[in-house]
Amino acid sequence: MLKFLPGNLGKSIADPEFDPIFKKAAKLNLPLWLHPVFDQRKPDNNLVFSWEYELSQAMLQLVQSNIFKKYPHLKILIHHAGAMVPFFSGRIDHILDAEHAAMFKKFYVDTAILGNFPALQLAIDYYDIDHVLFGTDAPFAVMPAGANAIIVEAIDDLHLSNKDS
Repeated sequence: MLKFLPGNLGKSIADPEFDPIFKKAAKLNLPLWLHPVFDQRKPDNNLVFSWEYELSQAMLQLVQSNIFKKYPHLKILIHHAGAMVPFFSGRIDHILDAEHAAMFKKFYVDTAILGNFPALQLAIDYYDIDHVLFGTDAPFAVMPAGANAIIVEAIDDLHLSNKDS
């Protein structure tokens, strides 16, 4: 697992230093899971908003670095249902060129958004069901085991077909 330590905090996830990791993961067909960390250099770093912003920025940096052109079969799982991307997909489509906007849909996302049914539906609509995996926020959110019950309830509220569930 790649863990950002004080020495590499502040570097873009798309920094060439990390390219060997993406190359190896693509070659071995291993997914990478991207989760934010507490950055003590930032006084406003918090669990409510900043982690979603940081994840969204990391996704943008990877897209703009053409990571999916370089490694077409690379699988990157983004925590928290793709962060801010589904909500701001209209901005993405209008500001970025079509090729880069489409690259955002290559990410995989999880269901760890504390049971927000409409947001989960938005993530599924944006990424497609094949790019959404079950995930909790254990041990965060609801101690000690995460938000399993809340997330399962939100998934049940989606009324997915047997094919999709």
